[in-house]
Amino acid sequence: MTGKKKAAIAAAPDPSGPGIVNDRFGVIDIGSNSVRFVVFDSAMRSPAYFFNEKVYCGLGSDIETTGALPPAGKAKALATLRRFALLAKALEVREVVTVATAAMRDASDGAAFAEEIEAETGLRIRIVSGKDEGRFAALGVLLGDRRSEGIVVDIGGASMELALVQAGAVRQCTTTPLGPLRLMETGKTGDDLAAYIRERIDENLPDGTRPGLGLTLVGGGWRAFASLVMRRTKYPLRVLHGYEFTHEQALKTCDWLTGPDTPDLTTYGLSRTRAENAPWTAHVLRAVIERLEPANFTVSSCGLREGVLYESLTPAMRGDDPLTQSARMMEQIGGRFPGFGAELDLWCQPALPEMPERLRLAACLLADVNWRVHPDYRADACFTTATQSSLVGLTHIERMTLAVALAYRYKDAKQTVERNGGSEILDKEQRRIAEATGRIIRLGAMLTGATPELLHQCSLRRDAETLTLSIPADLDALASEAVERRLATAASLLGLAPKLVTGGK
Repeated sequence: MTGKKKAAIAAAPDPSGPGIVNDRFGVIDIGSNSVRFVVFDSAMRSPAYFFNEKVYCGLGSDIETTGALPPAGKAKALATLRRFALLAKALEVREVVTVATAAMRDASDGAAFAEEIEAETGLRIRIVSGKDEGRFAALGVLLGDRRSEGIVVDIGGASMELALVQAGAVRQCTTTPLGPLRLMETGKTGDDLAAYIRERIDENLPDGTRPGLGLTLVGGGWRAFASLVMRRTKYPLRVLHGYEFTHEQALKTCDWLTGPDTPDLTTYGLSRTRAENAPWTAHVLRAVIERLEPANFTVSSCGLREGVLYESLTPAMRGDDPLTQSARMMEQIGGRFPGFGAELDLWCQPALPEMPERLRLAACLLADVNWRVHPDYRADACFTTATQSSLVGLTHIERMTLAVALAYRYKDAKQTVERNGGSEILDKEQRRIAEATGRIIRLGAMLTGATPELLHQCSLRRDAETLTLSIPADLDALASEAVERRLATAASLLGLAPKLVTGGK
């Protein structure tokens, strides 16, 4: 083993090493619609959801008319919080941060109810300002994808927050009373409602906002809206995080939701509460589109709760890549030889300059996590790992690229890719590079049985005409017809001739 290779193996990131606190972190979010308890498996850059429960309590349903929290909602919320406090102890959660948003912030009895909750449950309630609510939502977006830029728009039951995000930082946050529960209580309809929404947006735009910035949508109301866009356009993936849609699709869905012929939205998979709120959310989004003329729409499944987690991390942990961190954890748990993925990535690198570095690394780390699946189903399982796991830090093009690469890691996966929308999301060139990545990963894993000690002694290199696999003399026995065949397949996808060199010749 050369000194360089020893160093490469030693430097492979350890998912249980420095920078990761292996204890559970909980967030209770007392919102205007619901009360939710999320437990993250560890306080780390990539959220792993150990527990997640939501109860609709409707604390914000009477704020606009009575100024106070509804008694029935308070009783249900208190019962829910007693349960969550008990579960936090049973789940051995190291720390629970409890935040309350617009309903308790604006209600005349919000502070008193916070004291009652603390006396009954021991939970310390942090009633956050509207600006802080927007800041947490924006931090959650950055946790989900640190490349995010533009305006983050977080809609809840009683408010909507806007935050300007630039260069990986939250610049300014504002809040508006434009949650669907509040809008219902105004009694406004038609032009009066549209004018009211426009005025509240104009009064509360963050400094630096201008037409043409990207828009990231956060919150259950937006996720419900996006799921309807998906259903209506027959979009092949059902993953909301990273989903993008167009102005035309957004406005058509707004018109459909606010028109006279909207069907029962529960038949589209929405809960009864989300179905009732959807038309109001559509009115708000139409006004946002008219005022901000966004360049694009992106959905983030990470919001306030993830933002609370992000705030708890050290600066060094915030710099971690959530995609590759998750992939390392999955390899650590499910791989035959944890650490092989990092070595495989180094081995593949000279042959795959077209594949984005972080996607190639993620594919190598995840290449062996489905080895226990029946051989006939491994390609589908690998595809599912990328498309249905709670991976973040990915656009949908990146997610599908990773899925295609992993599917081809075991066999010709054309049917799997076509059946699951690969050709709809990726163009021909993107599919070719993803397939070549999977084929080369398959070659490396098969060549050495997924053992880094053998792989680092072989080399794969590429020049203008040839893809060359070199095997040293003492490992000549690794060469086989299957190795030659898989080398040839990978080379063909890259437009190269295959060359197998053994014994140093």
